[in-house]
Amino acid sequence: MPDNAYYIPNESSGGPRLPNGEHKAIITSLDVSENVKCGGFIADIFKPVYRVVDSEYENTDVKDNGIFRYKEKPGYNFQASRNWGFAKFCSILGFDKKEDGKITLPYLEIEMMDGFKVLIEVSYKQFVNNTGKSVRYPVALLKAKLGDVPF
Repeated sequence: MPDNAYYIPNESSGGPRLPNGEHKAIITSLDVSENVKCGGFIADIFKPVYRVVDSEYENTDVKDNGIFRYKEKPGYNFQASRNWGFAKFCSILGFDKKEDGKITLPYLEIEMMDGFKVLIEVSYKQFVNNTGKSVRYPVALLKAKLGDVPF
């Protein structure tokens, strides 16, 4: 006999809500969406997952708002200046390579950053879903890579 499963609408998921502002965290995983069409452009979108540490919100996970890596691909437009956010992310983590007047931007993999200690800025996004209910969720923005010393 299968186990029972159900959902209670409007029931709180429990736990304290992560407040807006800066939080110390570690990078624990990375979600990647490849070949996303953005108007006439194409990009890979990277969303690191940060786990908050050393606070009353310890072990709370929050996903990055999304880092777009626009790329040259036949049939799509390309503008190097659109990669400013990705270049900033790579610079913070030390992944950028300057060569011949341009910055080479790597394809990110979790092995490159797993366990990095970082400072993130948490804010909330809000929208109304197709049932008319307001949905609000936290997103993070990388602010700094922290040293190897313990928090």
